[in-house]
Amino acid sequence: MKLITWNPITRPVSIFNDLDNLFNDFGDFRFLDQASSWKPKFEVLNMDATYCIRAELPGMSKKDVNIELENDVLTLSGERKLNCEDDSNYSEFSYGKFLRSFNLPDDIKGNNIKASMKDGVLAIQIPRSEKVKPEVKKIAIK
Repeated sequence: MKLITWNPITRPVSIFNDLDNLFNDFGDFRFLDQASSWKPKFEVLNMDATYCIRAELPGMSKKDVNIELENDVLTLSGERKLNCEDDSNYSEFSYGKFLRSFNLPDDIKGNNIKASMKDGVLAIQIPRSEKVKPEVKKIAIK
């Protein structure tokens, strides 16, 4: 049995309704394509002592995510797979591979980066170097 998306908007019957329904039905096929690109949402927080990059990765575990740092570029990648093989299912969830890179500023401590994952949210803490305050010398007026 295939579920049909309910459309509460009623319009006068016309050829445009038929075309609209055709495009709506065609759009449902994208959910069956496991190779489609998935774009999780990210946020970058600039705090005093650290940068924090967070990603919404619902349904994923830490073994599904890869984090790499190379030449001050932090790259996150992974794949969320559809676990059901039955083609008669309907889903509006997004599946597929993702890849996201961030150029990190010069003031990071690359050896002390920490990552954690809880409740489908990946959090990466990137410590910052302390700002070097210039030495101020008092000059006497003669």
